Amino acid sequence: MGISDVSASLFQAASVASVQAKPAAAKPAATDGTAPMASKTDKVDLSDLASALKGDALDLFTNLSADDRMSLGKIVSSGALSADELNDALSSALKSERKKAFWQSAKEDADAGRSPDGVARQQKMQGISDRMLTEMETRRAAMFASGMSAEDRMAATVQLNEEMKALQNTWDQLAGIGKPMTAYTLKGGDERFFATSKEQAAGQKLADMGFQSGSFDKVLSTLAKGFAQKYVSEEGKREITIGPAVK
Repeated sequence: MGISDVSASLFQAASVASVQAKPAAAKPAATDGTAPMASKTDKVDLSDLASALKGDALDLFTNLSADDRMSLGKIVSSGALSADELNDALSSALKSERKKAFWQSAKEDADAGRSPDGVARQQKMQGISDRMLTEMETRRAAMFASGMSAEDRMAATVQLNEEMKALQNTWDQLAGIGKPMTAYTLKGGDERFFATSKEQAAGQKLADMGFQSGSFDKVLSTLAKGFAQKYVSEEGKREITIGPAVK
């Protein structure tokens, strides 16, 4: 979100999301004892709350439904959570969802590039791995069986090593070792994906209060998925080469 977007979101929150209750016209009092009682939590100034939010938290808050904004506003107005804590809690939620969306986008991107040839290659690689493990176990056991001389054991070891090296070379070629391949990465210090300990604590505090909303989760998922897909296409994947280059 750019500076202009933040300003627009803040203006929207201040002008549209402000829902401070106005005094209603006086109505005749009920005579059956069912008249509603006035509550301080009925008055929540969301423009003040939006002004206290920033960055990821403001972005998420301004995209929420009016009901979700009101629910979060009441939590703050009740004193159960400060505006700063809500800011951190919303940031933590969005960053956590971005990580999930990133790895899901990376998986979908990788799956889209798979082919029958790729599946067959994976099966061959697994077969080679199984063969190497079996050969190592059975032939080493035979080397140390009673009756084999030290000279014969040394010769068998050399032969086994040569065969394992040949199998490993075949496996490396199938795996693309030494060839460029696509890698998906997140930098550990990227604050767009990793919440601080303070943000995580605030997020846990909000969760402990029992706040749940399907519409909140939907908005959270939509924002995170859009961000992650853009990140994958622009920054999140690169070509790498594992091992020596294949000549």
